[in-house]
Amino acid sequence: MNIDSTHVIGCGGTGGHLVPLLARLLQYHPNANAGLTVHDGDSFEAHNAARQPMGDAAIDQPKANWIQQLCSQQGLTITASPHYMDRARLERLLQRSTGTTCLIAAVDNDATRKLCLDTLEDSSGDWLFITPGNAGADDPINAIRGNVLWYGRVRGVTYGMNPAQVFPNIEQPNDDIPKDGGCMLAQPSSPQLITANAMAATLTLAVIQNVLDDLLPPEASTLFFNGRSFSLSAS
Repeated sequence: MNIDSTHVIGCGGTGGHLVPLLARLLQYHPNANAGLTVHDGDSFEAHNAARQPMGDAAIDQPKANWIQQLCSQQGLTITASPHYMDRARLERLLQRSTGTTCLIAAVDNDATRKLCLDTLEDSSGDWLFITPGNAGADDPINAIRGNVLWYGRVRGVTYGMNPAQVFPNIEQPNDDIPKDGGCMLAQPSSPQLITANAMAATLTLAVIQNVLDDLLPPEASTLFFNGRSFSLSAS
């Protein structure tokens, strides 16, 4: 399966681990267009250092721009979009695509996930939606766990299932879509572990590798992982 353009929404805990690896995969895989754009309207704060690729110089810097600099130091080219995703922006990038658009929502915001799914389903082109997630670190026994969900429509073939049909929190989100220039109320965020973020990023990369190699099974739509029991399952 050829990917024409790839977009990552969010480059924090999971996205920050994923983007450099993904940029390298897309740059060298024969079935991928090297074009990778990272969208994030947030800036780094000091407490992000526990899980995200940053140093003191990154504080108050837009996350998308900082990740772009890190990739550039590795000889990798990505485009930074220091903006939150909204429907109008997503519709424009889909209209510009001439092939399959891969959209990765590396966010902990269910409203953004639903926005992406609704917009993709209303579009006429080919697309693949992937979203990684992880459980909270407030569970000391099962903390290192999470999943990667995918759903797409490529050349008349449906891959996976719309995650909004399986996860009520996506179909009826309890949060709001972040907006550029808005005065968004601080929303509680579940504690996370760097290990869970890294595992979610790695498995997301594995899904994309299978997509590029045309080996992604259409009937599957979810990978579950548990780093405590070292278990991995797909459904």
